[in-house]
Amino acid sequence: MKALKFLLIVLIMMTGNYCFSQEICNNGKDDDGNGLTDLHDPDCQCHFNVTGNLLQNGSFESYKTCPLKYSYSAESDIVDYWHYGTYTNSNTASYYHNLSCSYDSGQVMLYLPPELPLPDGNGFMSITQYNYLKPDKNEKDIAKVYIGQCLQKPLVPGVSYTLSFSSARFQSFDDPHFKFKATAFTVTIFGNADCNAAPFGVKNALSNGCPTNYDGWQLLGKIQVVSKGKWVQNRIRFTVPFNINLIEIGPDCSLINPDKDLQDNTTYLDYYVYDLDDLHLLPTEDFHFQHIKSQTDNSCDKDSVIEVASFPNSTYQWYKDSIAIAGATSNTYHLPAANAEGTYNVLISNPVSCQVSEPFYIYSNPLKDFYLPVDTSLCENDSLLLAPPIEGVTYMCNGATETSIKIFEEGIYEINATTANGCSKNFRVNIHSQNCSVWIPNAFTPNGDGLNDEFLIPPNAKIALERFSIFDRWGNRVFSTENRNGAWDGSYKGTPAVAGIYIYLIAGKINNRRIELKGFVTLIR
Repeated sequence: MKALKFLLIVLIMMTGNYCFSQEICNNGKDDDGNGLTDLHDPDCQCHFNVTGNLLQNGSFESYKTCPLKYSYSAESDIVDYWHYGTYTNSNTASYYHNLSCSYDSGQVMLYLPPELPLPDGNGFMSITQYNYLKPDKNEKDIAKVYIGQCLQKPLVPGVSYTLSFSSARFQSFDDPHFKFKATAFTVTIFGNADCNAAPFGVKNALSNGCPTNYDGWQLLGKIQVVSKGKWVQNRIRFTVPFNINLIEIGPDCSLINPDKDLQDNTTYLDYYVYDLDDLHLLPTEDFHFQHIKSQTDNSCDKDSVIEVASFPNSTYQWYKDSIAIAGATSNTYHLPAANAEGTYNVLISNPVSCQVSEPFYIYSNPLKDFYLPVDTSLCENDSLLLAPPIEGVTYMCNGATETSIKIFEEGIYEINATTANGCSKNFRVNIHSQNCSVWIPNAFTPNGDGLNDEFLIPPNAKIALERFSIFDRWGNRVFSTENRNGAWDGSYKGTPAVAGIYIYLIAGKINNRRIELKGFVTLIR
């Protein structure tokens, strides 16, 4: 009976281990319960092949000697063409060759192994950013480790480059199932024009921070990667502001929040470490990724269609911000009229392979609901703000570039409004001048003789009324209306008002310009 009970417990435990659903990559749901949905989940990644490389020894297969001490002073450049990017006094493992080097095979691959097989060959590199070991001691230094290479050919401005790589989260021996450490890590690429700029920092420093703490270094690009020990493939697309001859890869410049050790030492020695392999650096156009295009050549059009090349025997699934778009399963996608802004990808699959397209960003268009009048008027000796300032929008008006357009005289104005993202609209506005002065009578005689019995705004005054009010000399409002044709008959609360001087206030617009007219009118009886 005891044996049967034990068997039932084992079966329940086994069932529990396998009851989680497999991630489905096109339904917009977190099927396997890991907090990641669709393309955010590494399970939905397509492995892509890359040929060609501006980097030498991008898979770390070529090396001078086997690593033995994992220290900066002894092994900072044992991998051909690669070297440590920063000085450090920490004995940190940076290079492993898991089959040919006995120390690796007997130690690293036995106790702290990455997922096998490796993405390419037997060598891989480890990138370290230490966590706080004693957060209660107010530690200020956290060592960051980088690897670098002097390129044979410089990266030049005006060219889009892509760094592709495979990476895997370090599997800590005290948290092998990532119960406590499931946070993303950041892969970052920095550049410098001078190959002698590495290693950077001060020798024997506890921490030299990140490259951009030092002159000449430029952040080129970065990406956050989620991995629970599995190798995942990613890419960083970037341009350079000047010729780059030296690159370094490692953590970004942010600090890690302190992590207190749990009672069972769960986080002790659990550094923020990840492994790298199969690095390729090329002009983006040399990658075989498919590129999304807009059929209208203007992604600002709310009714535009984006597309990717059509392939035989292939299926398609479109994603917005890495979440599947229901029903978007052809090689074209019609953007919605509203809420189209975001990053789009398409997953292209066939019976033997799949690939995810390069991201295509659709910008919001601040001009889509922006219009200028075809014909409007300008008050004589006045100005008119025809086109208001809009963040990110510039105007070309009759050959001059402006951030807003104020008109001072009549004429025909050719106006092009353009956003920073290239969205544009053209307008042709005819401005004519007119006399906008308003004459208001200064007296009236409400005696019932049919002549000048009411005080009103003259019918020929071209004003769009908002409010017309009359006040006595003590400030009491005796009359008020919002009716353009309203008139004061000289009474107050149904009783004839006393003769004397009253104050009028008229608020409204003339030619879309707000006005307030204030004056005196005499009631004569």
